[in-house]
Amino acid sequence: MASYCIRCIFCGTITDMVCGRSEDCILSPEASAYADYKEKVTDMNEQKEKTLKEYIGLLSGKGLLDHYIPDLQQQGEDEADWLLQPISYISYNSLDVKPGTLFICKGANFQKKYLEDAVKEGAVCCLSEKEWPDVGIPCLVTSNLRKAMSEVSSFYFDQIWNEQLILMGITGTKGKSTTATFVKAILDDYCRNIGEKEIGFLSGIYTYDGQRKVKAKKMTTPETVELHRHLASCVKNGCRYLVMETSSQALKYDRTAALDYKVCAFLNISEDHISDREHPDIEDYFQSKLKIFSQSQIACVNMELDDKYLNRVIYEAEKQCGKVITFGRVKGADYYGYNVTSTPSRLEFDVDWEGGTEHIAVSIGGYYNASNALAAIAMTRALGVPFENIRSGLSHVKVAGRMELYQMTNKHVDVIVDYAHNKLSYQTLFENVKKLYPDRKILLVFGCHGNKAYNRRKDLGELANLYADRIVLTEQDPGTESVKDICDQIMQYIDKNKPVTVIEDRGEAIRAACEMVDDNWVMVIAGNGADGYQKRGLNYVELPTDGERVQEYIDTHR
Repeated sequence: MASYCIRCIFCGTITDMVCGRSEDCILSPEASAYADYKEKVTDMNEQKEKTLKEYIGLLSGKGLLDHYIPDLQQQGEDEADWLLQPISYISYNSLDVKPGTLFICKGANFQKKYLEDAVKEGAVCCLSEKEWPDVGIPCLVTSNLRKAMSEVSSFYFDQIWNEQLILMGITGTKGKSTTATFVKAILDDYCRNIGEKEIGFLSGIYTYDGQRKVKAKKMTTPETVELHRHLASCVKNGCRYLVMETSSQALKYDRTAALDYKVCAFLNISEDHISDREHPDIEDYFQSKLKIFSQSQIACVNMELDDKYLNRVIYEAEKQCGKVITFGRVKGADYYGYNVTSTPSRLEFDVDWEGGTEHIAVSIGGYYNASNALAAIAMTRALGVPFENIRSGLSHVKVAGRMELYQMTNKHVDVIVDYAHNKLSYQTLFENVKKLYPDRKILLVFGCHGNKAYNRRKDLGELANLYADRIVLTEQDPGTESVKDICDQIMQYIDKNKPVTVIEDRGEAIRAACEMVDDNWVMVIAGNGADGYQKRGLNYVELPTDGERVQEYIDTHR
């Protein structure tokens, strides 16, 4: 693997140790780190406004401004006057506009009415791939709106996250949320020990900016402006670290282009997200994920990757990053996990590394979570976190919606709620369930997303047919598609003699499954995890989580 020298994140001394500490520190590493950080934190309320002229100069300098249309009638005959207009806010949501807003005309369904509404609320300029000459404000025209939006947004927030946050990004087809949660548990434990704040977090489960924890609703990685606003809030609220899921879509469409990761992890890759709205083929999906290395100093790579991908991932990581660290249940990995044992609620394994052997216990079940834990260990060790914090963090970690275990009281049935929603995660989940419950039959509750990843209907149908003894099909963020049509397509890949029930409402489907599951079976509810909503039509509808539905049944049948 490549080797390199880095600057100690605590004291600034150049060192060849990726431990985050240097023997040349005058102060303790912890005191030095926090004192340096405190000096740099910027008061966001005093952020200096930049002029429209500066934004035009930015886009021109980046080759992202095709031309602009001034509105001289509205702004006055002197071009210099409107060029000096201060930009006090940026937004692409017409319901979130303030006086002085640079408004971004984004989205396949964008309508002129949205721009007109923004102008009424105080927008002073728009950025668009289309000319809007008669709306009363200047229009900046670009042929690459996503890249331009990233540049404008990072300019507005002064990219303060790259100087004042230690960023960690995780990509992979499955395991991103779990690994991010493991990393957060470890670093939170470490930060408590050194008197620092809980770390920032961005995932498909929830977000945390140092002040507020908010359930995630839409994208694994937020759109650019929300992402940058979240990172800036983390700085403002005193976070020193942030870990985030980094989706293929975020990488492909430049949502994360303005981020410099201290450490990244590449977990796995399998065919997924293939559709006309996402990736046209697996190679496009793979290439999008590889982009994370171009933004990272240290790469952590899973040695359990399929052979057809592993060498390409290692090659790209070594080419782009200063250091590559490997992990996995494969001999020769820098962090090699073995002796893996699991119950439904606990995982244990040993890990060999250059400093010796450590025994790790994780307070979540699932053999496959050993790989996620090893990824978190590699990432946090790259930052110099001691194993005592790693052991402590993982021994207390809770991952909402991942291998959540419920036990019925009116019959001998274990219920597992899991976020598994694609081919790779289904295979892993069911192999694990079969190991944990070798003599039990399985009742499976699941559905497939609407409007995207159409290949899942075949993949998940075939896997359900292979592993489940009884199936309840239901909604899984159907969007504008018919739930019945989606279920009918899944059923094409399930044997005709397999007991299948279709119940479109997810809550009703879970309740019915709880009623129908036989004694001494195991019930698996897949796809939603801890998500408390369903995308119906164009809207996200707030609903109880799958786990809350199961607990409600248990509480009423004691």
